[in-house]
Amino acid sequence: MGVSEPLLSAAGVAAAVIAILVDGRSAALVAVVVVPAGLAPTIAVTGGGPALVVLAGAAAAGLVLGLAVRRVALHLPWVAGFDPLIPAFAPARGLFGPRSARAAAAAIAIPLASWVSFNVPIGEVTAITGLLFPVAYVWGCGTLRLIVARTGEDLAVGVVMIALAGAATWQLRAGPGAIVGAAGVAALAPLAVGVAEWLRGRHQLRPSAGQAAEATR
Repeated sequence: MGVSEPLLSAAGVAAAVIAILVDGRSAALVAVVVVPAGLAPTIAVTGGGPALVVLAGAAAAGLVLGLAVRRVALHLPWVAGFDPLIPAFAPARGLFGPRSARAAAAAIAIPLASWVSFNVPIGEVTAITGLLFPVAYVWGCGTLRLIVARTGEDLAVGVVMIALAGAATWQLRAGPGAIVGAAGVAALAPLAVGVAEWLRGRHQLRPSAGQAAEATR
């Protein structure tokens, strides 16, 4: 029984759409978990178990590192600095919100990823069957999220998506012997999550003791 390409693509596309649209305090954490889950079916078919370990390891490392760093940072005294949730280059509200721009970017990435999946030879399997589409779509959405980024959290999510898609592509191109190189590329994902969570914990504005007491009344 052959591989269902639409089913494999659907998992990757769904993960990419979630990752490009998610925002808020845990956007990077969501992306580092969702993207490997979405790419797992394609990687399982083309790369096998060792390739899956790389993505699963990046997801686990990103989740653990992000939560640990956040917990440590929140217990330190607050200091003024770069809050990754505050828009740096645009007002908080405008005619088109950030999700509208990212939704448009997700739509633009579809034909780009489709062209790449059938015209760019990366590995024997992907060149023949077009299984590269979900990986290319994640990479395209990650790149476009960087382009339309307004906050540090946006940048972190974009890096997570590109790193994980790059690791998957590395393994598709070089085969089972590329585990070390792919792991090195994938390591950028948990690193980006850790940086975002550290900055948020250290520099995000927190209510004062008086404000917190008022909120509990």
